[in-house]
Amino acid sequence: MNANDTIRLLILNNSRAEAERLISMLHNAGRPSRAQHVESEDALVKLLEEQTWDLLIAHDQTTNVTPQTAIKHIRRLSKDVPVILQNDDEFLAVIEGMKLGAADVVRLDDDQHLLLVMQREMNNREERQAKRLADRRFREAERRSQQLLDSSRDAIAYVQDGLYLYANQSFAELFGYEDKDDIDCMPIMDMVDDKDQDTLKTFLKDFTFKGLDAESTKLAFRGLKQDGTAAPISLEVSHVTYDEEPCIQFLARANRVDLNNDVLEAQIKQIKWQDVVTGLYNRQYMIDHLEKIIDNVTEKDNLSLLYVDIDNFIERAQSTLGVAAADMALSDLASLLREKNNTTDIIARFGDTAFTVLVPNIRADAAVNRAKQLCKAIEEHIIDIDNKTLQLTASIGVSLINDNTTNANKVIEQAINAMEKVRNANGNSAQLFEPEMSADERDQKNIASDLQHALDNDRFRLLFQPIISLRGSEEEYYEVYLRMINDNNEEISPSRFIETASSIGASIKIDRWVILESIKMLSQHRAKGNKTKLILNLSKDSLCDESLVPWLGVAFKAAKLSSDAIVFQTNEVDVTNHLNAAKAFAEGLQKLKTFMSISNFGCSLNPFNTLKHVPASIIKIDGSFTMDIQNNKESPETLIHLIEQLHGENKITIVPFVENASVLSTLWQAGAHYIQGHYLQEPTQNMSYDFNMET
Repeated sequence: MNANDTIRLLILNNSRAEAERLISMLHNAGRPSRAQHVESEDALVKLLEEQTWDLLIAHDQTTNVTPQTAIKHIRRLSKDVPVILQNDDEFLAVIEGMKLGAADVVRLDDDQHLLLVMQREMNNREERQAKRLADRRFREAERRSQQLLDSSRDAIAYVQDGLYLYANQSFAELFGYEDKDDIDCMPIMDMVDDKDQDTLKTFLKDFTFKGLDAESTKLAFRGLKQDGTAAPISLEVSHVTYDEEPCIQFLARANRVDLNNDVLEAQIKQIKWQDVVTGLYNRQYMIDHLEKIIDNVTEKDNLSLLYVDIDNFIERAQSTLGVAAADMALSDLASLLREKNNTTDIIARFGDTAFTVLVPNIRADAAVNRAKQLCKAIEEHIIDIDNKTLQLTASIGVSLINDNTTNANKVIEQAINAMEKVRNANGNSAQLFEPEMSADERDQKNIASDLQHALDNDRFRLLFQPIISLRGSEEEYYEVYLRMINDNNEEISPSRFIETASSIGASIKIDRWVILESIKMLSQHRAKGNKTKLILNLSKDSLCDESLVPWLGVAFKAAKLSSDAIVFQTNEVDVTNHLNAAKAFAEGLQKLKTFMSISNFGCSLNPFNTLKHVPASIIKIDGSFTMDIQNNKESPETLIHLIEQLHGENKITIVPFVENASVLSTLWQAGAHYIQGHYLQEPTQNMSYDFNMET
């Protein structure tokens, strides 16, 4: 799960203050949430039935709604909502909680442990959802496959224990039956001439003994048709799985000329799987073989894939030997690979200058050692073509195959990833694939230095996204977004650096840069006759900065800009956590004749309590409400009710994350004042939206 995704959270706790502390902790940890403090069993059932929830966190001593009751209703309603219990560090409570059905039990004051458990359970839930989707798609694929079998012109039948499990209509007609149901569960010997029955029994016995590794083979016999006449039958026989049962497939291809020439069949197979230049297996063979291996790998199996890429082959081989002789050099290297590897290894030419070696029964360290020995052998090997010699080196990546391996592409990607690391470190060595640090870990490591560099070198950029009226207002609003530009000229959003900025005391400096730059750009824009207003986002540090309001007064006066041209916006969680500072800030803005907006509204336990203390004029509703409606996770009633309540408080409402037209009619009927989202326009570097267009 993405760390910036909003967590839909149910909280069971007798202490509302503790519930609010939990929400604040999640926000400070960069995990936005839409939480609901549940105070009754009826409310819990209603919430479970009407909305989608990601997690439930409960104190194990909660009495309003006990954890036992919550888990009972979650199971009864077949909801996938993991339950995390908090306790006061009683060991028995951990055991009892797990027995009760909780996903985990965490000590009440151990927030870091709780965050890790939450992330794990969110990831697990996401994987379960993906599995359910995959299961549905698999069942659909099965249905389609069955339809293809039923309608296929090829005659197909599946046999188990000497009986036909399934036969399609073409197979039934092959034996003169009008309806395929006539041969369901029929013994196959009933459709074989007496003279060929012993031969067929021996064949099937031997073929069954070979198991799934047996290749498809031909079977010819005289079959008995429904009318009792005998006719020659030729079938391809292979091991398959049908309806999750291992069985044998009989296949007679429609309008196919029977190939009795074994030599010709062998030649066709060789052409299909062989690389012409080197005589090794080709790329497709290796991929198909890997898939078969992975499908049948067990806990006892340990295999490795070596991805061997010849360093600078094209430049060195062509310059030394010439273009025509380069293929001969590759063939020479292929011979070396055959010589240095075991007969049980599968070797293939995988790319223009790359080979793969699949090594069975080898552990990780041994595989890396084997790869390094291969590097040494290639380095010492002398390629001699037409009295011209060439020595090369190779970069080798190693990936492991075991019972946790899911598919061939992943194995190959891992080996290539390891190989590229070797090549970037001057090549001529081998390395085992190891998972890299996550993007979040890399960002956390580098963000402080990137941020300081941006501050020192003015590496920030402002983007503007229009906010469109649904009520015909002539007011033109843009919300201003900040982006930091790193050394690769990539845009970094504040969600990735704002906490670091706060920790090094840079938030206020960044906010003031945004304010001054916005005032400058807005002044130039309004000088052209535009009535545009901007909404600027402030950090919690600026919200609590008592010197900000006096500084704003000076800035407006110096720019000769009307103070009502800019609205200052703060996050609901920051306002809730710093209520007195937010109240003082809002009152200070009123004296300047400018306005305050609260963003991400509707996620706190009692959002309207905030409005009793902080006189904000504009409310930007949390985007998760809109996204849930557009993704069919939630009905519009919750959002409509929230908008109605805000209008009852005489607040101007903005609904963000409008991603398609389907939600517009709902927002219009709900009475929302303004909308915002990529459907209308993405953030851009210019204030160029045509507000005269109809939405």
